Amino acid sequence: MDKLKLVKALVFFLTLTIIFGMILAGVTIYKKTKRTKPAEAITLNLGQPKNSRIADIKTSDGAIHLLISDERKNDRIISVSTADYSVIAVINLN
Repeated sequence: MDKLKLVKALVFFLTLTIIFGMILAGVTIYKKTKRTKPAEAITLNLGQPKNSRIADIKTSDGAIHLLISDERKNDRIISVSTADYSVIAVINLN
C-alpha cells in the first residue's frame, strides 16, 4: 500500500512539473514574439531652403550625416546628434 501512495505522489508531482513547464514555455514564447511599439517620429528643422533634398544618409557613433543637395548645386553635409537631435556641424561642399 505504501508503494501505491509513493507512485501516486510521484505521478502528481510530475504532472504539476509538466503543467508548470508548459505555462513557463508559453509565457516565454509570448514575451519573445510580443511586438514592441514603434519609435516615436521626431520633427527636426534643419533650416534648409525648400528646394533642398536629402541625397544620402550615413550613420556613425552617435551621429547621423545627411548629404543635402539643391538645384543650385550647393551640396552640404549636416551632422545631427542622435542623443538630442541637435545639429553638430554643417559642412559646405562648394
